[in-house]
Order: sequence, then C-alpha cells, then structure tokens
Amino acid sequence: MSSRTSRRLRSSLEQSVGARSECFAEAVQLLLTRIAHHHPLQQQAAELDTSLAASAKAALAKMAGRLVPSEDAVNPAQFLLALQTYYTLVVKWLTRVALESSSARDKVSHGPLSLEEVRRFEEGHWATDMGMVGFPDSPAWGWYLDVWDGGLDDWLRSLRNRLHDLTPVSPETDPAEGHDLFGSFYMTLLPKQVRHALGEHYTPAWLADLVLDRIGYDGASTSRLLDPTCGSGMFLLRAMARLKNGPNVAGAMQVAGMDVNDLAVLTARANYLLAIRHRLDPDRPTTLPVHLRDVVLEEESEPAYDFLVGNPPWLAWDHLPEDYRRQTMALWQRYGLFTLSGNEARHGGGKKDLAMLVLYAGADRYLRPGGRLGMVVTQTLLQTRGAGDGFRRFRLGEEGPPLKVLHVDDLVDVQPFDTAANWTAVLALEKGSPTRYPVPYVRWTRSLDKSDASATRGRPSLDSQTLEAAPIDPERLQSPWFVRPTGLGVALEQFCGPSDYTAHLGANTGGANGVYWLNLLGRMDGKIQVENLPGRSKQTLPAVRASLEPELLYPLVRWSDVGRFRAKPSAFLLLAQDPAKRRGIDELRLKNDFPQTFAYLKQFEELLRRRAAYRRYQDSAPFYSMYNVGEYTVAPHKVVWRRMDRAVRAAALAPMKVPLLGLRPVLCQETCAMIATESAEESHYLAAVLNSSLVGFLVQAHNVRGGKGFGSPGMVEYLGLRRFDAQNPVHRELADLGLAASKAVASGQDPCPLETAIDEKTAILYGTEASQVALLADFVEKSN
Repeated sequence: MSSRTSRRLRSSLEQSVGARSECFAEAVQLLLTRIAHHHPLQQQAAELDTSLAASAKAALAKMAGRLVPSEDAVNPAQFLLALQTYYTLVVKWLTRVALESSSARDKVSHGPLSLEEVRRFEEGHWATDMGMVGFPDSPAWGWYLDVWDGGLDDWLRSLRNRLHDLTPVSPETDPAEGHDLFGSFYMTLLPKQVRHALGEHYTPAWLADLVLDRIGYDGASTSRLLDPTCGSGMFLLRAMARLKNGPNVAGAMQVAGMDVNDLAVLTARANYLLAIRHRLDPDRPTTLPVHLRDVVLEEESEPAYDFLVGNPPWLAWDHLPEDYRRQTMALWQRYGLFTLSGNEARHGGGKKDLAMLVLYAGADRYLRPGGRLGMVVTQTLLQTRGAGDGFRRFRLGEEGPPLKVLHVDDLVDVQPFDTAANWTAVLALEKGSPTRYPVPYVRWTRSLDKSDASATRGRPSLDSQTLEAAPIDPERLQSPWFVRPTGLGVALEQFCGPSDYTAHLGANTGGANGVYWLNLLGRMDGKIQVENLPGRSKQTLPAVRASLEPELLYPLVRWSDVGRFRAKPSAFLLLAQDPAKRRGIDELRLKNDFPQTFAYLKQFEELLRRRAAYRRYQDSAPFYSMYNVGEYTVAPHKVVWRRMDRAVRAAALAPMKVPLLGLRPVLCQETCAMIATESAEESHYLAAVLNSSLVGFLVQAHNVRGGKGFGSPGMVEYLGLRRFDAQNPVHRELADLGLAASKAVASGQDPCPLETAIDEKTAILYGTEASQVALLADFVEKSN
C-alpha cells in the first residue's frame, strides 16, 4: 500500500475521532463536566497546573475555547486531563476492535453498554481471554467509571461504533510491520506547545531504524533489548519487526519497554499487543513486557540486556519539578554529571538535560558488560562547554565501567522532530570499554535531490558527510568535541589553545527589554524625550513616553544589527548601573542625580523585581539592577559578535556621535558577546582574526551550529587569540585589513579580496601555511 493510502487511513481516523471531530468535542465537554465532580482528579489537575509552562496553558486554553462554549474560562490542566482521558478511551477501544477484526471470536455487540461490562473492559478480561495479560492495566484512566451515567454510556457506545466502521489496521499502519498506530494520532490531539512543554517528541520510524542499525541489532532471538523511556513504543515495534520469524510471542518477549508516563505505557502496550496479535494463544496467556517504571529512580534492576535504545525526554534541569530534582540529586553527583562551580553554572553551564541522567542510569542498571546502547540525544551534550563536561567522561561514576563511543550521527540540520527545533544526534555506546579518539562522526543534511526512493518510504532524503570527533583539549578529555573532516591533512591541534582575551555577554535586561530599550524622540530643557519598546519584552507592557536625563542613555546594537565587519545601532539602552560595583546605581543617588530616570523605572518596579535573574542573584540590589554588567560593558572600544548563530560574524565597535546625546560608547545586548579593547586598532585586529576562515573553522568545529552556546564568551578559550601588539607588523596589517573590510561593507563593496588577505595574514599569525587555511575555508559557513 502506498504512503498516500496510509495517510488516507490516518486521516480517516482523525476525521472520525480526531481533534476536530464531533466525537472529540462531545467527549471533552462530557469529561470536563465530570471532572468537576471527581475530587481526586481535581487535585491532580491542581498539581498539573503548577508544572505546565505558560505557553502550554495558552495553547490549551485556545483549544478549549474553540471546543467548549462557556462563559467561564476552562482550566487548562483540567482540559488536558479530559483530552488525555479521551485519548486513552480511543486507544483501548481501537485495540479491542483491531484484535477482534483479526480474530474468529465473536465481535463486540453494538448494543447498550452496562457499567459492569465497561468495568470488565477496563480490567482487561477481554484481553486475557485472547491470550494477553496486562492490558490495559491503567486504573488511573478509568476514573470516569466513578461518575458513570447515561451520557457517558451513549457517547462511549457511539465511539465504539465509529471505530468499528473504520479499518483500524492496514499494512501501512500495522504494528506487526513495525508501525506506530497510535503515536501520530496522539500528536494530532495535543498542540505542539503542550507536547514540547511535556518533553514529548514523536520518534519517526526511520530514526529508530538508524539507532538500531548503529548498535548492530539484527533481531536475533537470544538478544534482549530494552527501551527504558519507550513512549508509544516505536523502538519496540521496529525491533520486533527485525525478529527472524516476525513479531512472535516468544521472540517479542525479549523486547521490553518501560516509561514513567502511564499514558505512554498504555500506548506502547496497545501497539505491542497488536504487533503480536496473530500469535496470541488464549490457552497460554502472556504478560506484556511493558512496565510503568522510572529508569532513573528504579531501585531494583538487573544489568541483563544486550541492547538499550530510546529517545529519552529532553528536559532541562531548571524545568524539572523541585521534588524530582531533590530525589535525583544524588544520582547526578554519583555519575559525575554535576561538575561546575556555582559561577560556571550561573553563566549557562548549568543547563543539564535529563536525557544524560537517563542514559547513564539506564546503562548502569540494565545494560550487561559488552552490551550496546543507542539513544537519541541533544547534540549539545557533545559540544557544550560546561554543561556537557561530566557527560563526556563516559564513565559510570568514579570507579564504574567506562562507556566506549562507537559512533555519532549529527542530525542538527535535519530536525527530525516537529515539536523541537532542538539539536538532534544519535549516540552509540558500548559498556565496559574506554573511548578511543577520534570517534566516527557523520553529519546529515536534507538533500536537494528529491528523487531519493527512501523518501517515499517515510525517511527524508538525506546527504551525509563523514567526519571524526575528539576533545578539543587532548589533555582534558571532558572538553567540548572538535569535529573535523577525515583526512584533512592539517594538524588542527596546533591552532587550539588558551587565548589572551576574556569575552563577556552584552547587557542583559533579564527579560525586561521593553523597559530598558528605547527610541529617542527629541530634546527639551536638557532632557531626552523617549518612548519604550514594549513589544520587545517577555511580559505585556504599556507604551510609555518620558523625559530622561541623557547621561544614562547609550546606543545599542542588537542581534540583528551585527554582521561580518558591520554593527549599526538600532535602539538605545537605559543603563542605570554602576559598572564598577556591578549593580544598579545606589537608589538615593539615582533619586537625587537622575530623578526623572528613577520615576520612569519606578512605574515598572513590580515587573523588574519579578525578573528571574534579579530574584536569584541581586534581590538585595536596587530593583532596576542588571545582571553581569561591568566596566567592560561600557568600554569605549570593543569587538562584538552574534551568539546562537551558525557562523562567526564579528565587528568592531567604537564611540559614535549621536544626535541629542553627543559622543557615546556603543553597547550590545546579551544575545551578542564582546571583548573590550584598548583602542580602535585592537578592535579591528580582533574583528579580522575572528572573521578569518581559520578561526571560523575552529569555532564551528567545537560549537553546536545555531545552538544557544554557539558564540558564547567561552568560545575564545580554545581559539589561541594573541594580545594585540602594535609593534608586531602582522598585527598591524590585520588591524588595517579589518578597518578596510569594515569600510568596504559600510559602502556596499565586496569585502572578499580583503578577506582573502586576512586569511593569509591569519595563517602567518598562527604559524601555518596559507594553503592550509585555504583548505579549511571550504568547510566554513559564512554569511554577512
């Protein structure tokens, strides 16, 4: 059957019982009404409400507003529980319909449903009669039995009849053929923002296959495989499809799953049951090997599996519930995943991801010595300075067995998940052997060739580049990985090393850009007329006009204002800061010396006190203080570049004469990084070196392209930048070339000839040949 036919069948399911169907709308209204009379579920909703992100609540409220005609706003958490309950009913009844459609046993009647019949249905007696124990086994989602009435009876019978009218399983949707019947349907019910907030990302079949290929799983009946975060069961299904005799009961029992989410476990069990439906024996009932467990907190386990696979949840430490952080803290420390000082963590290195703990705990507790692990992880674990250091030890604790990196697939440019613009990688490991560097590393990109036959089978058309990876600092194996082409013929290690410079982030308003970012309107009585930019804040702000003292106003370059050899301010920054003390100007002094500025800030006091960085680091300082602003921030001369980019785009900044203000230093926002310099000449020297092909290659080779850490201040640690020396002719020539390139870009001329000269001089600076730098230039992504 073609993929077009498969899409039609899925579309039929969505049309009949999907999020835009009458069946769904009626069910949500019925279930919401009954949640209001079910005290335990109201308590559950209250707990869920505290964990839902604001974006998830907004998406749920919008969806509820379309479905539930009500004068009162629907509680997003209660709506989510109603939606999830509906999903479980579809899964359970669709599974029963599918099983009976392939069985010679009597079909379910279309008549009325009694409470006793529905209760027996929830208890799984029908599944046991067919030869399978443990389905649905989801008592929490049978709560509706406590408030059973005629309305639910009528609706549930209608749902059952609708599902009977469908063809639930086809060759292109059949779990027995390795297809996830329910996962994609679940994704259509929940808004993307909700799934992203919950860390739920639907794994496509081709990606699961890639993981299984990388660890060498061939479906041998004696091999035991576990997915410890199985979700809807995609990895289990693709593994069972590889069994030599198909997904039979005996072989399938060697393929097991677990998950901490009971909704995921129910879905995986349903898929699993349908995958082996033709081999079930009512006389010898089998228990489903899919369990409700937390791989991280599970106390009883046995390292008896040959293979561990999966797509663990990508949830940052900061987004984990407080109780869970407390319960797991000892494990983070045990595996050496917390390696940072408080200051390092504060500056972004503390963005630990739950996936790293899942991988380490799973390998420790379930994987036998010599066993292999293949998991989908965020690529930032391999190249993020600070946060990934402990992970890159590849050892299970101080004295535990090592983990050998077998292979990495970089899927950053492919973006396989519709709910995450995250940086995806597949990591294959072997337990018990140390990692030998360099490790094989393949970078995948979406192909422009649409004729690739694999794309019609559900896998996107991809191109690959064979690379290799090793720690950028050979003396510190936990340092970020340096990814480079194989056989390049250039000894790149000679270029890497500590720099003579320290970089910093730009001015950080802590999420209150709409307060501090301004437009200038005019000058009156020695004061500057300004208006704020309310649309630039995370919170809703009023548009305000005010008269402010000019001394605290600075031209500001934002992320979009910076390019290669160009940086032009597009707004102004109010900086009521004492750079030497690294906190806001003393409140009494601000009131006396800058009373109108104080009055302007005072009207935003409540919002400014709510800023996370202020509450965490500066709650004893004046309420308008900014975090991490020092004397370097207001230095007259500096070089600036964009963070979270794909290539280095650096530009020199010098004081500029501003109408209404006079000569002022130019500042940059925190989405940029900068180095304060002693002179304009030094700034142009650094801009030239940073924009060179050699340095561009070094940065791209050990930073995640487009990631939050790309271009962060820590990038200069390994660039070997030498302090500007006005007596050094190469330094002076680079400064002259940087200035000339800046003028060329400003006048609209092509800077390419100057960039070629910069590459030649940078080669001399780093003690190598221009021909070697020319080789690197082919691998550098550049853009103005």
